[in-house]
Amino acid sequence: MGWKDGLTGRIVEQGSNGYDEARRTFNSRLSKFPKLIVYCLVKEDASNAVNWARKQGISFSVRCGGHSYEAYSVKDQGLVIDISEILHLRVDKRTGLAQVGAGFRLMPLYEALWKHKVTIPAGTCPSVGVSGLTLGGGYGILSRLLGMSCDNVTEIEMVNAQGKVIYLNPSNHIDLFWACRGAGDGSFGIVTSFTFRVHPINSIAHYTMTWNSSEVEKVIQHWQSWAPHADSRLTSLLALSAHHQGDLVSKGLFVGGDKELHELLKSITKYVPPQTLTVRTASWIEAVRLFAGRPVNQAKFKNTSAFAYEPLSATAIENIVKNLKRAPGPSNLVALDAFGGEISKKSTDATAFAHRQALFMLQYQAYWERDSDAAKNIQWVNEFRQSMLNHTKGAYRDYCDSSVLNWPTEYFAENINRLQRIKERYDPENMFNYEQSIPLR
Repeated sequence: MGWKDGLTGRIVEQGSNGYDEARRTFNSRLSKFPKLIVYCLVKEDASNAVNWARKQGISFSVRCGGHSYEAYSVKDQGLVIDISEILHLRVDKRTGLAQVGAGFRLMPLYEALWKHKVTIPAGTCPSVGVSGLTLGGGYGILSRLLGMSCDNVTEIEMVNAQGKVIYLNPSNHIDLFWACRGAGDGSFGIVTSFTFRVHPINSIAHYTMTWNSSEVEKVIQHWQSWAPHADSRLTSLLALSAHHQGDLVSKGLFVGGDKELHELLKSITKYVPPQTLTVRTASWIEAVRLFAGRPVNQAKFKNTSAFAYEPLSATAIENIVKNLKRAPGPSNLVALDAFGGEISKKSTDATAFAHRQALFMLQYQAYWERDSDAAKNIQWVNEFRQSMLNHTKGAYRDYCDSSVLNWPTEYFAENINRLQRIKERYDPENMFNYEQSIPLR
C-alpha cells in the first residue's frame, strides 16, 4: 500500500515530469512548491482527495484557473486539488439553463455557449477559471445588464468538508448557497459543477475612445457622472495609464445597435471631446475576443482594488493624477469599471457579494519584468490604494490582495458575520483554509 492510495484522478508529484508546469502560478512573482497536485476528472476524484487529505493530515488548496493574484490556490508543501479538467457542459435552451463543469476557463466556455447563441455575464480575461471568478462575485462587460456572474447561478454541486457531494440551491442548503455567491472560493468546499441561467445573445456594438493624458481630470469627472448611470445595456471601462505612457482609453460594450450607441456616447463626448472615437458592430463572440486582447506571457504583477460609492471629489481626482505621475514603471495604471444597472438592484445582503451600491470599481495595477523592480512597484500600488482610502470603500474578493488590512470587512462588509456562522456550521474543523479564507470566529 502506497501513501497515495485513495487518491484518484491525474496525480503530479513533486519532482515528477510536468511538476514545474503544474505548480506554476498566474502571478510569476510568486513561487510555491506543493507536495502533490491531483487533477480531478469527475466529482468523485474531488471527494476522494478531501478524504485522503483528512486521513493523511495534510493541508490542501483548491484550484481551477489558478488566477489567484496572491497564488492562494497553490498550497506550499501541501496538496493542490485542481478541478480544471472537469469540463462537462449541457445547455437546455428550453429552460434557459446550462450545467457547466467547474473546470472551464472563460474563453472556452464563451466559445462553447456561443454554439447555442447564449452566454453568461462574466469577465474578459480569457484564461481565468469560471469557478474562482463566479464564486468571488464575477464582474464583466454584461454585468450592468444581466448582473454579476454569481447572480446567474441557480444551483451548485459541491464536495463538502466531509467529502460528500451536496447540492446547493434556493431550497437546499440555502445559507451555503448564499455564501458561495460572492465568498465561495475555497472556504467551504470544492465546487464541481454550476447550473447557470444563460441569456440569448447575438450581435452587439462596442466603442473605443481616447483622450490625451493632459485631459485626465476632466475625463474622470465626466466619465464617473455618466458611466454608472448610463443605459444598463452599456458597460463602460476607463483605463488611466502612468504619466507620459500613452493616451487615456475608454472602452465599452452595448447590447444594441451602433446608431443608438453613438447617441448614448454624446453624453460624455460633448463635454470631453475625444481625440479618437470608433464605434463598431460585431457578433458577441468577436467582441469577447476583442476585449480579451492579445495573449500575454506570464507576468509579474501587483494589483489591488477599491470601490467608489460616491463621485470622486476634485481632491480625489488630483490624488489619482499625482499617483500616476510618480508611477515607477511604464506598465502601471488604474482601471475604472462602471457599476450600477442590474448590479445595484439587489440588496447588499442578497448574496455574499456586498458592494452592490458602488458607482464603480478601481483597480490599481503594476506590471514589471525584472525582479529588482518588484519592491518599488508593490510599494506604489500599496501607497496608491492607501492614499485613496478617504475617497473609496472596500475591496473586491476576486482581486485578492495580501496587503489589505481588515480584509474580511473590506471584501464582505457586514456579510462577514453571517459568513463566519456558515463556516462554523459547514467546516468547523477549518479543513478549507488559506491565507484569506473565511475564518472561524
